[in-house]
Amino acid sequence: MDQDWELRSPEVSREQASAIAAGVFGVGGELSPLGSQQDRNFRLVDGEGGSWLLKISNPVFTADEIDAQNAVMQRLAGRGVGVPEPVPALDGALRSTVDIDGVPHPVRLLTWVAGRPLIDHPGLDDELLAAVGALAGDVSVALAGFAHPGLDRELQWDLRRAASVVGTLIDHVTDAGERERLRDAVAAAAAVVDALAPRLPEQAVHGDLTDDNLLVDDAGHLAGIIDFGDVSTGWRIAELVVACSFVLHHEPSRPLAVLPLIAAFDAHARLSDDEIEAIWPLLVLRGATLVVSGRHQVAIDPGNDYARAALGREWAMFEAAADADREVMTGAIRAAIRGEGAPEGWRDARPLLVDGGRSVVEVPLGYDSRALLDGAWLGDADAVEAALALQVAGDAVAVTRFAEPRLTRAGGPSASEPCNVPLFVQVSSADPIDVVAPVAGEVAVDGSTVVLRSGGLALVLDGPLRAPAATGEVRAGDPVATFDGPIRVWHVRADRAAAPGRPTAFVRPSEVAGWRTLYLDPAPLLRHPGERPTSETGASVLGRRTAAYAPLQGHYYARPPQIERGWREYLIDTDGRHYLDMVNNVAAVGHGHPRLAAAVADQWRMLNTNSRFHYRSVVELSERLIATVPAPLETVLLVNSGSEAVDLALRLALAHTGRTHVACVGESYHGWTLASDAVSTSTSDNPLAEETRPDWVRVLDTPNAYRGTHRGPGAGALYTRDAVARIRRWAADGDRLAAFIAEPRNGNAGAIEVPEGYLAAVYDEVRAQGGLCIADEVQVGYGRQGDVFWGYQQHPGVVPDILTAAKAMGNGHPLGAVITRADIAQSLAEQGAFFSSAGGSTLSARLGTTVLDIIRDEGLQEHARAMGERLVAGFAELAQRHPLIGAVHGRGLYLGLELVRDRETLEPAAAETRELCDRMLRRGVIIQPTGDRQNVLKVKPPMCISAESVDYFLAALDAVLGEGL
Repeated sequence: MDQDWELRSPEVSREQASAIAAGVFGVGGELSPLGSQQDRNFRLVDGEGGSWLLKISNPVFTADEIDAQNAVMQRLAGRGVGVPEPVPALDGALRSTVDIDGVPHPVRLLTWVAGRPLIDHPGLDDELLAAVGALAGDVSVALAGFAHPGLDRELQWDLRRAASVVGTLIDHVTDAGERERLRDAVAAAAAVVDALAPRLPEQAVHGDLTDDNLLVDDAGHLAGIIDFGDVSTGWRIAELVVACSFVLHHEPSRPLAVLPLIAAFDAHARLSDDEIEAIWPLLVLRGATLVVSGRHQVAIDPGNDYARAALGREWAMFEAAADADREVMTGAIRAAIRGEGAPEGWRDARPLLVDGGRSVVEVPLGYDSRALLDGAWLGDADAVEAALALQVAGDAVAVTRFAEPRLTRAGGPSASEPCNVPLFVQVSSADPIDVVAPVAGEVAVDGSTVVLRSGGLALVLDGPLRAPAATGEVRAGDPVATFDGPIRVWHVRADRAAAPGRPTAFVRPSEVAGWRTLYLDPAPLLRHPGERPTSETGASVLGRRTAAYAPLQGHYYARPPQIERGWREYLIDTDGRHYLDMVNNVAAVGHGHPRLAAAVADQWRMLNTNSRFHYRSVVELSERLIATVPAPLETVLLVNSGSEAVDLALRLALAHTGRTHVACVGESYHGWTLASDAVSTSTSDNPLAEETRPDWVRVLDTPNAYRGTHRGPGAGALYTRDAVARIRRWAADGDRLAAFIAEPRNGNAGAIEVPEGYLAAVYDEVRAQGGLCIADEVQVGYGRQGDVFWGYQQHPGVVPDILTAAKAMGNGHPLGAVITRADIAQSLAEQGAFFSSAGGSTLSARLGTTVLDIIRDEGLQEHARAMGERLVAGFAELAQRHPLIGAVHGRGLYLGLELVRDRETLEPAAAETRELCDRMLRRGVIIQPTGDRQNVLKVKPPMCISAESVDYFLAALDAVLGEGL
């Protein structure tokens, strides 16, 4: 095809397409138009389930070009790649021509490749990107050596011609600022590529392996490739670059998200050093080409919705590539696939600091700093760091660590990882700091910045100079400068020191490997040990966990952040990133509470022993718990968990009644012990619950008025009627209940409301038959619901015979309780003494009382009510704009947000819920699904959560829902 960019998609009606399909290929059926930049495509489905693609190509494409596309499809199909294949016409030809309004057009019928475009798939994880890279590598290998006259084309997508294409079409970009940005970026990228071009191998390429043309199946696995309209000869590396480019519009703030794709491509089709060097500038050229071509296409074909819809993401691709530092990105790629690291530093260098007899001490600013406690790092970063440095220094010299992610620079949760990794070392002292030249070189001064250059490397010192520094040539050991305050010290490649301004100070954790190819650790020049020994990655620790810690003890997320610290409603990973914890109802009063820490430390120093010894703390906790409930609940048994509490409650009921049958409700979870698991009916926790349930357990229908057997305003009465009738039927059959156990709000199902009157009626019926009623408050109690301390209190007239509690009781410490009547407890005593080695220990009891003190003193129950109302109001507003939100359940800070694909059918949106949780994690929010259908977001953050954090959560949720799932 000759150069011609004035290509509009052919105007072809459905009627014309139908006639072509029948007359040329002998097929008929329903036609659906499909998007295309320059061709006209229709999907054709016959009445027997057969499906084809009818492709009417732009008339400018030659017979050789069409034949080359067919040959490439057949070549890849022969190697097992899922691709469309040409179907012979009635005359046996694989390429036909028809006249449309007097103009001959090439037409083909192609087999249909099942799947949906990757662009419509929710989320791009590393595994999927690696699969794309592997497929692109396989295509490249398969097309190596393939020759065809139809490959010799002049396409605007040929990256060998990108700068020329941009220069020709740039006037279609109407914004002057955008045009200037494009010109500058293209000029810089083209200069690099032009120098590499003679050494970049050429071959046949598909040329358009984008998320529009890669298909995935229902399981999210790659299913095939479509659209071979850009098949041509080009640089081999272009196949990879095109595939990488689409990642950038999905992850504009994480340009190195392309690394798994590049590594997989390289594993299948090893890249040369020149090709590696060309990747990033070619990404800039690819993005620029897409921008100008898209604007041009819309200008000449205003009705092309396909082209218009792509404009935003095309600019995002260009901007993400152009904004990134090319050398850093290339360094990161080399580090990932070749293991390359920092350049070699100066040999035989002398210490930078004049000794003066002072020692050098470290300023701990990382995630595990014990010098930064109780959220102190969340203040002004410069001030916090300066104060800590002077505190640590004393009479010594204080030095920070190179490339240590700083808590002080991480802040709260954010939509992207923090820019908190220093590429410098800071030196602080109460006295002036004298520095000398570590090596011979040349010194230059610019304001407060002193630069020493030597042998391709430079040392940059920035701080308050006491007097003008020496300039010009210096020898190793010569005095250079004296500083009156903290000095930032960079050790960099010399060309980086030549740029205007100071070197880069802070970067994101994911980019450090790239920056380390340009920046060195200056610690060896400072008599300091420097970076910590290379620590394990989160992935390697996860591997060790899987090997040593039985995997049935699952973890959140496929690639979880390594959480090693917490503060209030934040969880903090080893990079210092703060995540908003919206799921951890165990940490009721927040993570890292100083009162709890102090109480635990004090009690450990004093005594920790078991409850058979006589001490005050177990009495105080028991009395405080009894004060929260009415008579006749009057005695407490302490254990270590909710499962133990429920197990003990069941034992008490069986001992007191002398019966064996227990009733529970569907979709509930009560624990993992033999007894508590038996009455747990949730299939999300135990998929075999129905098959393994012992015969002494009886199950009542889940009283869910939203999606249960009965729905709507009158559902409660119907559930109550059914439950009472079933209990009576069991009794008539000789199975009188020892107990009925239920949560006052079905937490595991998603904070589902138990209908008004249900518990009161069921309790009355169970008691009328001599049974006991157990309220499982492990999840929903302890003030979390705001207007009540215990969940049963929201049900008028309801008081349980036995109440179980845990989770919030110890704020993460193993602590649980059973509160009951004295006569019920005595019934178990008649069968033998009850004892738990750690239950009710001095430490546990002291900690439990402290938690109650904090809830009272900080007004957390009332705060939970207020923050719950704020959340519910926010959910209601979001539901007006996002139809995926089906219902809001719960109250206070025990909420469930149910997501459905259809508000009428209530089809659970389980896949969308999982994807939403993954995307929220990337925005710094930890949230998880619950319920048997896994389509309810459980919203139960620490009760101390701030209004600002609530608002951030709602904004993040709004953003993710707005992206589409």
